[in-house]
Amino acid sequence: MALQKKTRLVYDNGYGKKLIMLAKNFILLISFFIISVSCEEKISESDLNNYKSIMDVRLGHLGNAIILQGRLLDAFNLRNDRSDEDHFKEAEELVRGHLESFGRPDDLEDLKIPNSRKIQEIHRSLIEASELMISATNALEDNAWLGGSVSFAERNLEVARFNFQNAVKLVYKVGDDKDVKPVMEYEEYEVGETPFKSDKIKSD
Repeated sequence: MALQKKTRLVYDNGYGKKLIMLAKNFILLISFFIISVSCEEKISESDLNNYKSIMDVRLGHLGNAIILQGRLLDAFNLRNDRSDEDHFKEAEELVRGHLESFGRPDDLEDLKIPNSRKIQEIHRSLIEASELMISATNALEDNAWLGGSVSFAERNLEVARFNFQNAVKLVYKVGDDKDVKPVMEYEEYEVGETPFKSDKIKSD
């Protein structure tokens, strides 16, 4: 019986030690993973300043294009015959000029930006914003004379706005606790129908 007890005690002690070792290894692995992720997420000051110097003026043009395009869509939704007015067409040209200065998708892809994962992600979202804004301006122009739905243009503008504001938060280190306003959904409506804004817009 004594021998049996001793054997069991030795077995239990050995098993306990293995469990402790496994727990220690697991904790070390988790700690290493957290440190690695933290290091990967952190953007160096030099990379951020480098990217800011490349994109600073361009982001200003994108912001102006987004504001002007939003006003054009609002004006069109209030009265679609405004798209024939000279000042409406002039504003459309201003939007195109700002988008040209911001950069077409292929221009933005050719820029030499810092090799930071987060900066690369933000830059890809800005390339998408360029694509969306170009599509939005074309959609407004193509659909304006029909008096029909410009919800495609509105949706593109919303996603571009969302991408732009996230980029600004990162590049200029906006330290507030506010989240960027989420993308809004715009419902389709029939040709000739003039929807109320409250009925047309809904949150995701």
